[in-house]
Amino acid sequence: MKARTILTFMAIVLIMLQAPMTFAQTANKSLDGWTLLGTRTVDYTLDRDVVSISNNQHFSELKFMVKNGTLKMHKCTVHFADGDTKDISFPDEVNKTNDGRILDLKGSNKTIEKVIFWYDTKNESNNKSIVELWGRK
Repeated sequence: MKARTILTFMAIVLIMLQAPMTFAQTANKSLDGWTLLGTRTVDYTLDRDVVSISNNQHFSELKFMVKNGTLKMHKCTVHFADGDTKDISFPDEVNKTNDGRILDLKGSNKTIEKVIFWYDTKNESNNKSIVELWGRK
């Protein structure tokens, strides 16, 4: 009986030790090559938020990720340092089960100054959604 208890304990310890490594590998794989540009906690209403980019880097793709809820993204406008803008419409909802839509900046080799996004969300889970903006070179 004692040997079985020890074996069970050892199996549980091994599973617990392996779980964080598996999670870390998954997290790194899904964000490999992406840089976090900003995070916003959004309200339960039709609204807009701005993510200012201060690192003077060029990105070829942007991606919004949402945690703690679902967000109906209407559009976003990318403002470049040279004054140009790019409007991108969003037909999809973004939530924690999808990575959002990857926004291809189509060879815009320009410095991004800020990204403005318009959205609405409902209070279905009593948790405000957290929106992360990621960029990839």
